[in-house]
Amino acid sequence: MLTYSEKVGVEGDLPDIRANQNLYLSIRNLLLEEVSNNVEKNMPAVTELAARIRKELPFYMMSKRSPFQIVAGADAGSQLLYLASRRYAVISALVYSLPYGARFFLQPESLSFPYTTTGEKFMGIVNARREAKLYETAYCFLERKPGIELLLIDGPLAFSNLWSMTGLERDRQRLIDAIIRLLDFCKYEKVTVAGVVKRPSARYLVYHLGLQEETDLPDAFLLLQTLRAGERTDIFSPRRALKRGFRSSAFMDAIGYPIYSFYGRFSREWSIPPIRVDLPAFSLGYLEDIADYCYGSSYGSGIPLPIVRADEEVRISKRFIGEVYSDIVRRIIRSTGEVSHLAPYWGEWKWMGV
Repeated sequence: MLTYSEKVGVEGDLPDIRANQNLYLSIRNLLLEEVSNNVEKNMPAVTELAARIRKELPFYMMSKRSPFQIVAGADAGSQLLYLASRRYAVISALVYSLPYGARFFLQPESLSFPYTTTGEKFMGIVNARREAKLYETAYCFLERKPGIELLLIDGPLAFSNLWSMTGLERDRQRLIDAIIRLLDFCKYEKVTVAGVVKRPSARYLVYHLGLQEETDLPDAFLLLQTLRAGERTDIFSPRRALKRGFRSSAFMDAIGYPIYSFYGRFSREWSIPPIRVDLPAFSLGYLEDIADYCYGSSYGSGIPLPIVRADEEVRISKRFIGEVYSDIVRRIIRSTGEVSHLAPYWGEWKWMGV
């Protein structure tokens, strides 16, 4: 009697089932081979690019000092709740000020959308509204709490062209208005402000140096190979870099303020890439002070302390949302007795405590 492979004439093409009984082992071997090969293959080119970047761009050493005494860090957070009926999200933002440890936040916001709204569009709306909430909260804090010398935003002031397509038009306009209002206030009240981008994936510097045809790697990875601990790059204009690479910078044009950026390596850890710091032109006079403060207050994590504290305070955990969901279930049981209307999306029920 013929086997299946003999019948279809592909003997030897089918995988050895016995060799793939352990799926985890197969995945491990695949990733081990793929990642190792890529690193070994790309290492010479990356080393060469790092050497070229050091030749073409000025680098400066930073000092660990605290030129600012009253500093605030602003961060935003969001968490999603997937029910079988529709998606829900909650967004919030918080400002944490040093040295007093004061916290400031506006009323959190919730939003929900049916599954007729695609997941990508839903996430775009959440992201745009969360970022708008961040800059609105920072503005309201400064308006109510005079005397802040430096405001660090956990987010960009230099935006890629993707933000021109993120969320709904009214969400994008809300974000633009919030950024402009904050920058107007900081300029008028002489508050030094900078955006701190912890996980930069942009290629602004690559386009600034004209290397876009030679590598597909992001700025932060290349600079991890280039910068020494305590070093920063010279400033450059992300807006001009976008125009050089894509001939447009629509979102930044709408904001209007000239924004400049530098990358700094604030940690000696090999696993922590440099972060990007964005600052408006009116804060350039404090460039060295901003860089030194960020370096001096980055205690091992590579992130300035005000940002770390704001991030800790605003973070919304899945566990907390799960507890809230349990409270909602109990309320619906008491009021209607029909709990099936709260059925979670398949796969979400474990962390929600169902």
